[in-house]
Order: sequence, then C-alpha cells, then structure tokens
Amino acid sequence: MEEANMLDSTLSALITAFHILHRYKILDEHGHISVRHPTDPSTFFTSNVPAILVFSKRDLNQWRVRDGSPVTESHPTTGCQIVEADKVPEGSEHYLHSCVYNAYPGVLSVVHSHAIEAVVFGLCDASGSMMQPSYRDAGYLGPSSPIFDAAKHYGSLPWSHRQNLLIDHVRLGDAVAKTFNGVDASSSPSSPSSTAVPAHTVVFERGHGFDTWAENIPDAVWRAIHVRRNGLIQAAAMEQRGSTDLEVIYLSDRECRDCKDTTNRATPLIWKAWAAEVERSGMYHNEMKGQRQR
Repeated sequence: MEEANMLDSTLSALITAFHILHRYKILDEHGHISVRHPTDPSTFFTSNVPAILVFSKRDLNQWRVRDGSPVTESHPTTGCQIVEADKVPEGSEHYLHSCVYNAYPGVLSVVHSHAIEAVVFGLCDASGSMMQPSYRDAGYLGPSSPIFDAAKHYGSLPWSHRQNLLIDHVRLGDAVAKTFNGVDASSSPSSPSSTAVPAHTVVFERGHGFDTWAENIPDAVWRAIHVRRNGLIQAAAMEQRGSTDLEVIYLSDRECRDCKDTTNRATPLIWKAWAAEVERSGMYHNEMKGQRQR
C-alpha cells in the first residue's frame, strides 16, 4: 500500500474508532483515542473535538512523540488541522498519548475514557484497582490494574499549575506511562522503559477515568469497550454478593493469560460489525468512509 493510502486508511479507521467508542459510551463530550503514524512512528494523531463531531481529517491533529509538541509542518501534508504551539486547546491531554508512545515503541493506539462505570473502580486508597476480570472478554485486565493518582505528582509541577486531574503536563504524562509498567513514579526515579509494550493493559486514573492501549486501533477499541462492560458485570455481582453468603469468583491468572492470548481481540469481522453499526445509526459521518479501514 502506498504511504499516502496507508495514512488515509489509518486516519479513516481513527475517525470510525471515535464513533464506535461514542456509540458504546466510552467517549462522551470528553475522552479521546489516538494512533501512531503508520510510517512515521515519531508522530501520532488524535482529536480535541468531542467524538460525535469528528468526521474528517480536519478534525484531527498531529503531535510529536518525543515531547508532545504539535506538528506545524507536514511533508507531505496530512490534511489534518494544524495546532500552533502557542494555541494548544485548554484541557488538551496530548501528553498522555505522547508519553505512552515515547515509553513503549510497540504501542500503536491509546484510549482515554471517562466512562463512569470504570471511574468508580479507581476510587480507592490502594495501588491496584478494585476492578477484577469478571468474564472471558476481559481477561486482558489481569488480576490488578494499577491506579494513577495525579495528587502524588503535583509537587513536581510549577506552583501555578492547576490541580484539576488533567494530564496536561509532560511530567504527568511520563508518570502515567510508568504506571502502565506497575511503577509508582512518585517514589521512583525517572528512567526509560526497556520494553516495547507495558506490563499492564489498563491504568485507572483516580477521579478521572481510565487509559488503555493496543498494537492496533481495533484492539484498543475492544479493550476500552470491555473495561466498561466488565465494570457493569462486576458491580452487579458485588451488589448481589451483598445479599448472599456466596463468593464472587473472578478469572484465575491462567484464565486471564489464555483469554488475553486467544480471544481478547477485535477480529476483522467484529470491526466490520462495529463500523456498520455506527454508519447505519445515522448519528455519525466519516468523510473518509470509502477508505479501507484496517
């Protein structure tokens, strides 16, 4: 596939991913998904536009992995909206994406969600989330997804920096990236990762949401969707447990590993079904929908 066609296919899939994640209540007026450039891994694409409003390359922005700065010149042009360095939208969390990509060269797509069904599982005073893998489609969660607490890192930021839980500083982005490897960045010196992908697939952000990643867009969408579904299932099971003497049995470590390695991914048919659903709903428009999307 020619480089230009490969890029268009990737950006078309990214637009569709925004729509799928909105349809499945992973993204609302907030939240985002990104993808690494298919032929230039030093940059990535995402959007600061609410998911339901993303419909063309003009709604996407290109950013540098090394420092989270916007790409103001593209050769050849990508057709995306250029963000001037001094006009980055307030509340942009591009550092979350850039720092994860910078730390893990094998990561090709990142999702950040505010889904309330997941937020509640990061609200505990512990290093690991209360969320447990409750059914086979969530085996990739593993036994304990780490929690990132922004409050532990405010001391490393300028005094005037707002403590609003947003990942809007490179130090916060670096700390989230380390958390994906199970490292408490507030008590551990900064050092580059030696792995292509992190140890954990999901990080919960206290009072904010969750982050996940994958080696392609469809699998990142898969993981994000099933974090929310697992939250719904586990919450129902915990409520039921409160009125009985029975114990809730979650997936074993072996079951988690085997589900992750075999069935926990978006097959081409699943991706095709998701794409058809958002297209036929009449709620979304992908200006590039004629492109091949995987």
